[in-house]
Amino acid sequence: MTQKTSLRLSAAGALYCAATLFTPATSHAAKFLLQDVTQWIGPAAGPGISQAALVIQWPGQPALAWGYRWNSSETKDGRDLLLALAGVDARFSITGSGFISDLSWDADLNGTPEFTFPGFNGTTGEYLNYFVNNNQQADNYNNGAAPAGAHILPPLGSPYDEAGPGTWVASNTGVLGRPLVDGSWDGWVYSAGEIVPALAVNAPAPIPEPSLAGLLALVGVTGLQRRRIA
Repeated sequence: MTQKTSLRLSAAGALYCAATLFTPATSHAAKFLLQDVTQWIGPAAGPGISQAALVIQWPGQPALAWGYRWNSSETKDGRDLLLALAGVDARFSITGSGFISDLSWDADLNGTPEFTFPGFNGTTGEYLNYFVNNNQQADNYNNGAAPAGAHILPPLGSPYDEAGPGTWVASNTGVLGRPLVDGSWDGWVYSAGEIVPALAVNAPAPIPEPSLAGLLALVGVTGLQRRRIA
């Protein structure tokens, strides 16, 4: 893009491009670990703080990764991970409770998400598939609610660590039945179960809230304009 063309972009247009054009890099590292995540939600890393990762791959887009930190003494589940992201970035929203039916991304906050997940496709068998990085006890299915740790074994590590043993495992519960622990990874992708989230890239940073000083300045300019018109 030339400098002349760049200057023609409005501030809103530039923000829209930054938020929506999730174009994968031409090359990736051979692995993607927790320490590679740049967009974190929650407190700073340190003693007594657990860490988990969230990966979402909307159809036709690269897989985006966020990190989540919380006090290790608190019990968290897969829904807490989604709610944490929705709480810090207004572009992201969820539909559903124990079982999630859609995850949406409204890049320009105009009320119409640019990215959503289709419903169940009866022909292909595709749907919004939920993956975790834990082995699970066989034949232990429920309605999405289970005591923490009742059926999900310790995390295997990053699903993108070529040295292993981390891997994506199709979850046999909803998010409320998925206890988070230090090292958990949750992944969402539209598939019939055989396709897992692609190699992740870091998600875009949240849109910053307007500062109080900026809002006051805007109000001042608006008032000045009204006086001039009068």
